[in-house]
Amino acid sequence: MKTTIYLWVKNKGWKPFILEESSQELIDRNISVGSGCTLGSGCTLGFGCMLGDGCTLGDGCTLGDGCTLGSGCTLGDGCIVKNGIYLYGSKHSVSYWGENKIQIGCICSLISEWVENFEAVGKNEGYSAIQIAEYFGYIKLIETFHNSKNQTI
Repeated sequence: MKTTIYLWVKNKGWKPFILEESSQELIDRNISVGSGCTLGSGCTLGFGCMLGDGCTLGDGCTLGDGCTLGSGCTLGDGCIVKNGIYLYGSKHSVSYWGENKIQIGCICSLISEWVENFEAVGKNEGYSAIQIAEYFGYIKLIETFHNSKNQTI
């Protein structure tokens, strides 16, 4: 079963789109799925999608490269996350989706920027010294994983 959504098109009014076939349209319009949403079983989310905090994804969902999941998202049985790492840290979640970026809480930066600035960002966000060390470990783990996936053989 396909889901129809309606988006406003300038000079044409509301136009129907098939949600499962419209990922590029949503990206082009900078539309993200908001906090607390529920997506049904078997949904597919394409490259670059963003899901807000507290989302629930049904069984059998497929998440494409570059998806960002907010804190507290729940993934149903059989969900497939391509090239991703998602960690629950002591203060905020940490996510990596196959690109050269890490998102910690609501801050998303290049891996190299995290490596360079992790301590200052941690202090600014109220992290303890132990939490700063914890999150630096996550950053280095993701950096190693990212670099290993992007080496040419």
